[in-house]
Amino acid sequence: MRSSKGDTAQLQADAAAYGIILEPHHVEPEKYPLWPEHADAVDLFLRCMTQWRASGNGVIGLDYGVVLQLASLYGIRDPATTLEELQVMELHARDLINKQAEKR
Repeated sequence: MRSSKGDTAQLQADAAAYGIILEPHHVEPEKYPLWPEHADAVDLFLRCMTQWRASGNGVIGLDYGVVLQLASLYGIRDPATTLEELQVMELHARDLINKQAEKR
């Protein structure tokens, strides 16, 4: 299937060509509220998306040296708390990434 961001009409057409009918909840992004007190951690996590360490057994975790440099660069006010919050997201993301890799 070919589709670009926001091109749900093309996605619907491609799916229909295979006899698949996509409901609106299949093509619309899920929206979650972001509490302001977690904004720094989410922002930092997204900025670190290419800083994963990996081994032959899969993804290990984020490179904290880079994480802390980015926290400093972007003026994170409370790096210790932000890192703790980021680690919650990191562990969940790591598990999801590794499960996806196992399926291949």
